[in-house]
Amino acid sequence: MKKSNYLYARSEGLKIFKLLQIPGLLFALAISLFYAGTLQAQGIALETRRLSDNVLFVKGPDSNVLVVHSSEGLILVDGGHAHWYDSLRQSLEENFPGIPIRALINTQWHPEQTGANVPLGTEGVEIIAHENTMLWLSTEVWQRWSGKKYPPIAKAGLPTTTFFDDGVLQFGDLTLYYGFIWNAHTDGDIWVYFEEENVLVTGGLVSNGRWPEIDWSTGGYIGGLLDSFVSLLSVPDVNTRIIPAFGDIMNLEELKAQNQMYLTIFDRLHASIIQSHGVEDILAEKYTAEFDAAMGDPTLFMTLAFQSFKGRYRDAQNFRLLNIP
Repeated sequence: MKKSNYLYARSEGLKIFKLLQIPGLLFALAISLFYAGTLQAQGIALETRRLSDNVLFVKGPDSNVLVVHSSEGLILVDGGHAHWYDSLRQSLEENFPGIPIRALINTQWHPEQTGANVPLGTEGVEIIAHENTMLWLSTEVWQRWSGKKYPPIAKAGLPTTTFFDDGVLQFGDLTLYYGFIWNAHTDGDIWVYFEEENVLVTGGLVSNGRWPEIDWSTGGYIGGLLDSFVSLLSVPDVNTRIIPAFGDIMNLEELKAQNQMYLTIFDRLHASIIQSHGVEDILAEKYTAEFDAAMGDPTLFMTLAFQSFKGRYRDAQNFRLLNIP
């Protein structure tokens, strides 16, 4: 695939949607059940896999980390949750003894991806993220659908290098490309692609074996998720190792299948909304039935997907929402 395609993170279907505050839609689910057994004490044994001499895949209980060895040091894409930061550092030392950490890239703001920010930032490691991710990390976030409030992280853990659009970064002999994912999982997600190693990190847009959160409180939207797959699918080839936010490594065919799954679900959800159905009706219809064995309980995902429509029905630029009464 040509380099010009790596930076393709736009299509005619990608639009900038307004993030609207949606009062009165607290979804009081027990989020602890959604993450049952994932946040464990420090010292947890992590699953690691060497993809090459220079690349390490770290599978944590609630998120993944990719580590790439450059001539300037280690590049981390996401840092896992703070609960298992000590185990992550141990894994890095075992696999790359004595190699310093050069940079940490945040693909989004959620705690399960940014748990290494404060300790690494305190050490002077460069932290790189989209500007929106930096803004969410720097303020208190009220996640209305869960009822949780996340305090701002310490200043030392804030991203020191931010960007608004797609681009390229060079770390000595290592080239990486990144792309902005518009209003899908949040409004600050990115993908990261390592050309020499042919490894793509998807960010929060993709989970394997678990439904993603469509965090509409910080810009997520089910329609934006579909638009973002257009960008994401322009990057890999049949040999690319694809690292989701959660779960096992994927290949191109699996990524395409997941895209088709979300298109199917969106069409069903859209048809239901045209009929003015509520979330209870949508859950009763079991629109995800054929996917639940692989992805798990869809209750939270479908509820957030439905809620993410609010405030977007009259968006004249949103070509996916047609015939909404």
